[in-house]
Amino acid sequence: MLAAGRPNDKLSDRIRVRARNVSPAIARVLEFIDNNRHEVMTQSALEIAATLRTSDATVVRAVQALGFSGLRELRRVVATASGVGQTPADTIARTVASIRARSATAVEQVFADHQETFNNLSAPETQASILAAVAQLRPAKRIGVFGIGATAFLARYFAMSLNRIGYPTFVFDGCLSPLPEQLLEMRNVDALVMLAYGKPFREAISTLGEARRLKAPVVLITDAKEVALTRHATAVVPVLRGFAGRIALHGATFVCLEAINFAMAAENPPKAISTLERLTRLRSAVHK
Repeated sequence: MLAAGRPNDKLSDRIRVRARNVSPAIARVLEFIDNNRHEVMTQSALEIAATLRTSDATVVRAVQALGFSGLRELRRVVATASGVGQTPADTIARTVASIRARSATAVEQVFADHQETFNNLSAPETQASILAAVAQLRPAKRIGVFGIGATAFLARYFAMSLNRIGYPTFVFDGCLSPLPEQLLEMRNVDALVMLAYGKPFREAISTLGEARRLKAPVVLITDAKEVALTRHATAVVPVLRGFAGRIALHGATFVCLEAINFAMAAENPPKAISTLERLTRLRSAVHK
């Protein structure tokens, strides 16, 4: 028996209507399609048939009964259906579905997506926003860097890179201590770099609020168009992380941070050189 379907899900509605006029075998496949979206996006007709103990021809007929030419076209619809959410499992399933739909290899897909994000990063307006960010950070004696979850690793790397060229840093990542405890350190920060993607989340909003309370300039690196964060930032650098609904790619963010770091070093070469020379002496002392 078909499930009641998902609210506002046109694919479920189509399945329920078409299932009334098909054989029991095809109805079983339609029920599977409706209730197992991830499997439909990642499995072949043979694999779905094996799960249902039917033939791949029956699976193909079921797909065609829905009005699709084949699994490739169905996957494109499944990937955008409202019943598919934003969990990591959802995003990886959508990404795999896109690869299959375009008959590309995973490597080709990653390279193609990165090329798109790099094209955006190298656009004149984006480069201008990076220079505007550097202008905000250059006077700072100490720079805060915010990143939660996956971006915490990028935040730590960027903080280390700035420290190497003479800009002391503090990382707001909620890792070694709770974020509220870390936010007390905002009083000792002259500027803040925020890595915040997607819809505004509580940690990002709280961190931005504390920076604004202390009147610290905020450089926001984001792919979001939500005004909740961008309208309160001093400078906004738009950096894509791939395509909406698919797995996040951090290559462009990494390159953006490298560009900011190198530009900061170029703004004050003596500071960068003297700090790196001191780092070399410290490394020699440690590794004797």
